[in-house]
Amino acid sequence: MNRTEITDLTICRAAFAAWVFIYHIDLYAGFSWHLGFVGDVIRAGYLGVDGFFVLSGMILARVHAEMEWEWGASLQFWGKRLARVYPVHLATIFVLVVFLVTGWALGMAPRSSARFTLGSLVENLLLIQGWGFSNFLAWNYPSWSVSTEWAGYLAFPVIWHFMSRWADAVIVPAVVFWIPVLGAVDYYSGSGLNMTYGGVLLRFFPEFLLGMATARMVPMWADEMPSRTLAFVGVAAVALFAWLGWDTLVVTGLWLLIYALAMQADSGREPVFGKREGLIFLGRLSYAFYMSFGTAELLVTQIFRHFHMRPGQQGFLFCAAMVVLTFAYAMILHVFVEVPARRAADRFLAPAVPLAGQELRL
Repeated sequence: MNRTEITDLTICRAAFAAWVFIYHIDLYAGFSWHLGFVGDVIRAGYLGVDGFFVLSGMILARVHAEMEWEWGASLQFWGKRLARVYPVHLATIFVLVVFLVTGWALGMAPRSSARFTLGSLVENLLLIQGWGFSNFLAWNYPSWSVSTEWAGYLAFPVIWHFMSRWADAVIVPAVVFWIPVLGAVDYYSGSGLNMTYGGVLLRFFPEFLLGMATARMVPMWADEMPSRTLAFVGVAAVALFAWLGWDTLVVTGLWLLIYALAMQADSGREPVFGKREGLIFLGRLSYAFYMSFGTAELLVTQIFRHFHMRPGQQGFLFCAAMVVLTFAYAMILHVFVEVPARRAADRFLAPAVPLAGQELRL
């Protein structure tokens, strides 16, 4: 199985991160209410995280298809995954501590002081803030999804041990099974998949397992399926169901898009989105970008408060400040933290991938 980078999925990462980012700045600026159908899609941007969850399960199962459940391999896997997500996470917490201490020294307390307690700091440092213990939106609040991903990483070796042994006839029902499970979570949460409580693992695991099962399903029909057409059907489904407000079906559209793009790559066809280096770079930057916007939001809103400005009234200025600051912060994290940490992880925690010099990235 080809494990080189799937550039279509790298571009998807950029799109998912951008969707979440636009959703969050719209919460302040409120520009989506003037954009009709497009505005409905923007207000469903929290579902970009769900795209990451499905994608994460599929990529891990694809890259580690031969992984066996034994302690040595599992410890190596956990070490590499932690080395890839934790340095950026730790760097954002350190920067927040510096900003908060400086702000308090200058008499500028954060708007939501309850987000920055010592207990929630410990949970963030342990990467368990998304596991339902307390305020999962504390400190650098986008990292709640990294915490849930970490729970998935811990469970992956055991889950994959059994899933990789399933007969092919079981895989399609397994994929189909997880969608109604997610629908039940959607229905009973009372707020769709945009959960405002600590039960986000209930949102994460059906999508993560859906992605893992899909990795097994990709080679079955990759050569016969019209995967390019299916990819655009997936995009259309995302837009349609976001407009209708049906979260589970939006995630189903995201799954179809990811599945189709993976089949396109598995069959050896040209990427659906082409070799667009700018978008591919944004996809590689997406983790640092996603982890940056919470801190950028804290700083920009503090500045607006200091000058008695309101994001809803100075929407263009707010959006421009968020874009510039988030990109700048993301580039610093990517270049000086994420890339060196990933290279160190590849060097010390896992053998090199013997194909084309590029690993399929998560």
